[in-house]
Amino acid sequence: MKDKERKSVGDNVERNFAAGKGRGMKKIVSVFCLMAVGALMADMTPAMVSLVSPLQVPYRSYDVAGLRLSLLYGECQDFAGLDIGLIGNAHKDFTGLAVGLANIAGERLYGVQVGLMNWNSHPDSTPGRRSAGIQVGLLNYADAFCGFQDGIVNVSSGSFLGLQWGLVNYAHDMESLQCGNYFVLGVNMVGDTMSGCQIGLVNFTDRSDCGWQIGLLNLANRVDCGYQIGLVNFANGVDNGWQIGLGNIIVYNGWLPVLPIINGNF
Repeated sequence: MKDKERKSVGDNVERNFAAGKGRGMKKIVSVFCLMAVGALMADMTPAMVSLVSPLQVPYRSYDVAGLRLSLLYGECQDFAGLDIGLIGNAHKDFTGLAVGLANIAGERLYGVQVGLMNWNSHPDSTPGRRSAGIQVGLLNYADAFCGFQDGIVNVSSGSFLGLQWGLVNYAHDMESLQCGNYFVLGVNMVGDTMSGCQIGLVNFTDRSDCGWQIGLLNLANRVDCGYQIGLVNFANGVDNGWQIGLGNIIVYNGWLPVLPIINGNF
């Protein structure tokens, strides 16, 4: 009996030890999991409040996923959510809605910027990497951009796909529409290749490739394929296209250098 009792006691002790060891291992695993999550979340915050950077909570090295209030000037890295304030600067990607005096996205923009000045300087025009969204303000600037710019001055220093609507519209390359306010009061410029349509008082492109220019004065250095409709139309050279207007000027390759009503080359 004594041997059986001692064996029973030993078995109980062994089971209790094993159970305690299991609970201890679970606690250790839980602690490591919490530490891993904490490390991942160490540089991310759901909210940020800024007076003027670096006087802000938390510091500008943080990503924000949620809400940011910038009383004067706020900085962060990646941003996703609602950004309200005087001047808000996201040094990396911005996703969401920004409303302020000046809104700045240092890398990709996926969302809406509403302010006096809206700025996005991401140059990658690769599909899936190009910034995309809406900019509404007095001055809108983007590098490679897909979307809508509505302002007094709209600038895209890279490849632009979408609609620019303003008094002055500029794009380095454009595959869409540039339009003056109310369709007529505007100056539209493309620094390189235009494949789309320009509608305004003055339209200029270095090269038209299946493009249209409709306005008072239409200017093109070279027309590979396109049409100019206006009071005065000028092209340095036309490979394939028409000019329709009061005065039509083609320096090289036109039917004649100057013709009224219609000029062109095919």
